[in-house]
Amino acid sequence: MNRYSNALLIYNGKAGQEDMDSTLGDCIGELTSCCDELTLYGTKSKSDAERICREKGGNYELVIILGGDGTVHECVNGLAGLPVRPKTAILPAGTCNDFSRSLMIPQNIKQAARLIKYGRTEEIDIVRENDRYFSNFWGIGIIADASQNVNEAVKGVFGKISYYLSAFQTLQEAETFTFKADIDGKSVEEKAVMVFVANGRFIGTSELPLPPQKYNDGVVDIFIIKEAGFKLLKEVLAAKGTGKLNEKSGEILHFQAKNASIETTPVQSTDMDGEVYTDTPVQMDVLNRHIPFIVGEEERKEAAE
Repeated sequence: MNRYSNALLIYNGKAGQEDMDSTLGDCIGELTSCCDELTLYGTKSKSDAERICREKGGNYELVIILGGDGTVHECVNGLAGLPVRPKTAILPAGTCNDFSRSLMIPQNIKQAARLIKYGRTEEIDIVRENDRYFSNFWGIGIIADASQNVNEAVKGVFGKISYYLSAFQTLQEAETFTFKADIDGKSVEEKAVMVFVANGRFIGTSELPLPPQKYNDGVVDIFIIKEAGFKLLKEVLAAKGTGKLNEKSGEILHFQAKNASIETTPVQSTDMDGEVYTDTPVQMDVLNRHIPFIVGEEERKEAAE
């Protein structure tokens, strides 16, 4: 059994009190049995989780993130700049919980709490984008437009369905942009409707059609989508779970890289882990084995071999 001298649990303090009391009740028993000292902090406003992780994270052996991808993104941005990063765990309580899925964390709160008690720790790659960080994905074009089009009220009712509805709508209205990129020293100049960088394996709860990879291989997958439309969408969906992408059409370019710089005309909004608040140009660098996370079972494709 894992044992921690002290731990900080960060959760959404603005959530409904009854729902949060129930969620905390599902996990506190497991956590107190393996944490000698457990401190709870309820966030009060946007970026509060990032601030607390930056100011207090280094004082704890374990930081536990109770929330969805947005909360994880905030906490990663607070922790990634620390000289020594604490062990970090995720209790998935959001709409999609994509990064937790990449780490094979159970989507049931009680089971995820039990994983903190008995799971293993892996040092996970994090990506720095200019002076910010992301753990799961980065994108410009269609994907950023889709995130901005998601109606928060609808999202609260229909969850991940709202993302797909927005994505389909955006595909119909996609506009091309010109970009110049340096990808591990290789120059690429194209017109595209989307550039997507994957550090995790899931988006919108769907597994990406990626070859087997480790949590800490030191590279990201970069996809350049050159033409929009349902033909492209069907091509990508058809590849789901096969570990292969059909690149013969020339509509998709795929690279693996440690570093990349991208500038666009016109300027594009960037989506990091579902949060849109920065613009191109950007410099991206993979920070290898940067934050130790508690993870689930061995990666499925490797375990099957």
